[in-house]
Amino acid sequence: MASLFALDKAILRKRMMLYFKTSQAVPGKGNAWTYYECQDDKSIVRYVTHITGTDEVECVTDPIIKQFYRPELLEPSSKEEFEQYWPHE
Repeated sequence: MASLFALDKAILRKRMMLYFKTSQAVPGKGNAWTYYECQDDKSIVRYVTHITGTDEVECVTDPIIKQFYRPELLEPSSKEEFEQYWPHE
């Protein structure tokens, strides 16, 4: 079952994906930038958060929340920007 899930995710990422980013201040740590990989309907596939001051990285492969709550806060991003923080597969 897990291998089918991984295969579905791999096929999904080969489709045209959209990339966005948001940031917020984290007291004592710097800015937390979250980079999103989305389907063309803007549903979230996975995301990575990078905290600039500490170089902490958190990757989420199957987020619970699939839709943006405040899409007006999103900035455009790119696959390259997303992948600089996502571990190589």
